[in-house]
Amino acid sequence: MRGEISSGRYSKRHPLDWYVDPTWCAEQLALALDGYWYERAHKLAIWDPCCGMGNTLDAAQSRGVAMIGSDLVDNLQRDNFLDDEDHQPPQFINRDFLEFGRAPAPCSIICNPPYSYKKGIAERFARHAIALATKHACILMPNKWLAPGKDVKVWSNRLRLFREDHPPLAVLHLSERPSMPPGDKIRAMGSRAFRGGMIDYTWIVWDVTRDVAPGQTRTIWLPPLHRNDEIRPIWEMIDA
Repeated sequence: MRGEISSGRYSKRHPLDWYVDPTWCAEQLALALDGYWYERAHKLAIWDPCCGMGNTLDAAQSRGVAMIGSDLVDNLQRDNFLDDEDHQPPQFINRDFLEFGRAPAPCSIICNPPYSYKKGIAERFARHAIALATKHACILMPNKWLAPGKDVKVWSNRLRLFREDHPPLAVLHLSERPSMPPGDKIRAMGSRAFRGGMIDYTWIVWDVTRDVAPGQTRTIWLPPLHRNDEIRPIWEMIDA
């Protein structure tokens, strides 16, 4: 039983592309962003505009960064978040990300966006995140999204995004394949839910405060999970 976004028949996919990324995906990104030091120093929130259960926000909570989650459907697992003097649970907004005219607060936007339930939805999310973010806009996508195939319109739009309109700061390839089960099947799948990932994924990272010239995007391979201590802040590698 596999429900990953890039495998299986379209008819068997979740109708809103609700696929749950394991928490380690955002953890590796947080390490590459030096523990969200900029967000902490400038009191920025981490906003996941398609937060699902809230797994992407886990790395922000462990670092004391304010969290905002929003989504079309409220599936946020609030019991997974601490609520005490030192930790506040995520603020949740039940709203379509593309309907936001501005961010709920100064923030970096980090998400595993919908991929295919509407044509072009992932690119629309990427462009909107870049427009609304205060610092970072980061999306987790299958590697194949970097090469949009034979559709000339899709190809030209994606190429314009990457090469002309908003060249990313970095592309961070995950060395391990995450398993991303559909959120409504996790309980039934039990221990199999987060095993046996079949698809390669990558974080695409934009820093909206920094100009990146076309062709200057850095490609970085993140290590396997047992070597997380090797992850260096991406700007150390970019500025070296």
